[in-house]
Amino acid sequence: MSYNFCIEKGLRMTGQIFREQINEIRNEMLSGRLTYDEAKAKAQPIIDEMNQKGREIAAKYGKKHHDFTFAYLMR
Repeated sequence: MSYNFCIEKGLRMTGQIFREQINEIRNEMLSGRLTYDEAKAKAQPIIDEMNQKGREIAAKYGKKHHDFTFAYLMR
């Protein structure tokens, strides 16, 4: 399920959808269809959304959120 599809349909972005999208980008990069910089640019909106949701949840429970980075998610 693509990021744009979810936005068009008004679906909530969940952790599972985020992971699927990041894995698709990772697989494209590993297969050589995307360069590192292209993959990073493509993943950045997803990472920003993940970090925003993480901050909201952490604030709700009085915890600290540690931001996701591209390098961390591509491991």
